[in-house]
Parts: sequence; structure tokens; C-alpha cells
Amino acid sequence: MPNRTPRTTTQKRLGHDHQQQRDRLLTRHIDGQPCWWCARPMYRDRTRNWDHNPNATRRDGKPDTTSGSLAADHSVARTQSTTSRADRLLHGTCNKQRQGGHRDDERPALTNRPDADPALGTRIFNWP
Repeated sequence: MPNRTPRTTTQKRLGHDHQQQRDRLLTRHIDGQPCWWCARPMYRDRTRNWDHNPNATRRDGKPDTTSGSLAADHSVARTQSTTSRADRLLHGTCNKQRQGGHRDDERPALTNRPDADPALGTRIFNWP
């Protein structure tokens, strides 16, 4: 049976250095700057970001206090360069949609395709 325990941020090479880099990016961030992936405004206050869900819960049933948080993204994917550092902020959902960067040419900011459908809700993968 496969191990279903989620890897820690340190195991994913997103430990203390990555968290410090995210803090530096947040310090330089100007509220309202557009997200590179979706072109929607980004805010330090996670409750103002479009992907914030006040009812989100973690796997253990406790409230998800990271919903709507900005994520530190690597413009050069970590799969392509082991020395890549996070160099920009994206919405958390946008960072998950981007994955390894192989679909960058299909990002909503370029295609004008919404990543949410009122009938279906937010889509993690922006496929038709």
C-alpha cells in the first residue's frame, strides 16, 4: 500500500529558505498587482484574494487558515532547475494550476478563459 502521508515542505525542498524567500516577496509586494497566471489582483490580506474560501477545511477537519494565501512561485520550475528560487507571487490556486510550468502558454491571463464556472465552481485544471 502506498504511503499517503503528505510530504512536509522541507521534504519538497520548500523549507525554511523558501519560506524566507516568500516573506521577502511579500515585503516587496504592492497590493493590487496582477497575478502572472490569472491577471487578477493579489493582496497580502488573504481574505481579499479571489481564491479565499472562508469555509475551507483541512483534511483533519480543522479550518484551513491558508485559503487565499499568496504562494511563492518559481518562474523556472524546480523540475527543470534544482537551484531555482521563488521569484514571484501567485494566488495559491493559480500556483497549483500552473504545476510544473508545462502549460504556461495556456494560462487564463493569455487565453481570457475563466478558471471558474458558476455552475461547477473553481476548476483546479482549466480544461474545457
